[in-house]
Amino acid sequence: MEVRAPAAQVLREAARDQHRGESFEKSLSRTVRTHQGTFEDYVDLIGRVRRRAEEDRQGLVSAAKALTDQNR
Repeated sequence: MEVRAPAAQVLREAARDQHRGESFEKSLSRTVRTHQGTFEDYVDLIGRVRRRAEEDRQGLVSAAKALTDQNR
């Protein structure tokens, strides 16, 4: 991953900085770009979040937070 910040930090910021009415995907995309990541970085991260959400049967934000807790 080319993002200049750890994946856990990017996911945490995306969940925290999500604007009202904005999808998690859009928030994550913006956060990845802020950290100078690429589209491939975004695809990798959202793929991880979606897999976790499906495994745990929860929403994307909850899955992202679970992934950040897992990486502590």
